[in-house]
Amino acid sequence: MNQEESLALFGRGRAAWNAWAEQRLAERRKLEEAGDWTGDSDLHEQDITKLAWHDAATADFSSHEFEGMADFSGFVFPGDAQFNKATFSGDARFSNAAFLLDALFREAAFSGDALFLETAFSGGAWFSEAAFKGDARFSEAAFKGDALFGKAAFSSDALFPETAFSGDALFGKAAFSSDALFPETAFSGDAEFGETAFKGDAWFSEAVFTGDVLFLETAFSGNAEFSNATFSGDALLLELSFTGDAGFGEAPSRAICWSSNRLSRAMQGSTNQFQGR
Repeated sequence: MNQEESLALFGRGRAAWNAWAEQRLAERRKLEEAGDWTGDSDLHEQDITKLAWHDAATADFSSHEFEGMADFSGFVFPGDAQFNKATFSGDARFSNAAFLLDALFREAAFSGDALFLETAFSGGAWFSEAAFKGDARFSEAAFKGDALFGKAAFSSDALFPETAFSGDALFGKAAFSSDALFPETAFSGDAEFGETAFKGDAWFSEAVFTGDVLFLETAFSGNAEFSNATFSGDALLLELSFTGDAGFGEAPSRAICWSSNRLSRAMQGSTNQFQGR
């Protein structure tokens, strides 16, 4: 859909929107069953068919200004959801929404709270350079593809408790001005926090890191808490800066750590498990 069509359908509410989404998904199932999506049909015809479906299934809100609360709770997005450079003057509610392909929020501006509680991201989730002035709440969200928050700015609390990152979680150069909470969060892919600034408290207690972890030139101005976090891959903690208290509990067994200050206090007696560089 183009933007005019997307806005008109959004104005009709969740039931109408999800009825449209189910129609698009039914069309895709028919194409798959007929072999027109993969495998059996002519490649050129298949590409045309796919493009036509994606055009019909895409929702476009790019650069749109949402006045007041924008409530997408429980909405199903069958194709790409384009919110690049969109502005939300009130709360933006996407709780229990399902993004079945890519969710594109590059450079989006959230003036109120951004609520993505129990939201399902099946494709890539692009929040690069997004600005969150209110709370950013991603509690129990599920990211099956890569989650890209590079250079995102969080002015209030950023809450990711019990969130599941199945793909890579990329927070390079993100700025957290208030608390950043990742307790019991599961990072199944690589987790990258290079040049990230945590001005409030950073809580990763009981987080599970299955892939590789990179904290490079990361600045912790508040307290940093990694107690009971588990690391299965390599952990590269390089050129870290701590201002507040830091607790790592039991350090990861395959870790290279180079902290520019307060190394012994940060590791709380676990420095023997690190290769100090």
